[in-house]
Amino acid sequence: MHLKKKAYFFMLDATLALFVLVIGVFLVLSLYVKVPQSAQVDFLSKDIMNFFSDTKIKDLDNRYAGIGGDLWKNGSITDPENTLLQQVGEFYANSQLDTAEKFVQNVSDIVPKQYRYEVWIDNTRIYPRDAPQDHVKSRSNTELLLTSKKLIFGLNNRTASSIWGPYKAEVFAWEK
Repeated sequence: MHLKKKAYFFMLDATLALFVLVIGVFLVLSLYVKVPQSAQVDFLSKDIMNFFSDTKIKDLDNRYAGIGGDLWKNGSITDPENTLLQQVGEFYANSQLDTAEKFVQNVSDIVPKQYRYEVWIDNTRIYPRDAPQDHVKSRSNTELLLTSKKLIFGLNNRTASSIWGPYKAEVFAWEK
């Protein structure tokens, strides 16, 4: 009879230990549920910056900003070898902030709707310049705001070799 009591307490002790281990593993694994969000936002901010810094005007198929588009016809864009980011920087250097904002808006329809982003040049918000209230609220309430940065510069006049920059270009991205 004495051995049966020991076996009972041993089984009870083992069951409690197993229960505590299962709860512990569950709690540890449940802490990592939101990890993919930071990776997605990080990829987004880097992808937007890479798109702007790697895509040239001549490679862009856009009625507003591409070769033969509205900005090309009115003389705002003169160098097809400029990257999109250089072109935004050139607009900034020439104080054409409204044109820069509209340019960014027209070429950046690649961003999924559940995310928001901003483009800044030298601590000046280029896009969106006059952010709506829900945009500002979304940015201030986000759990994760990531940025990608690059330095940009370019030529104003190739014959006179006048340059603009260097400016710090930043893209901030977050989930709504």
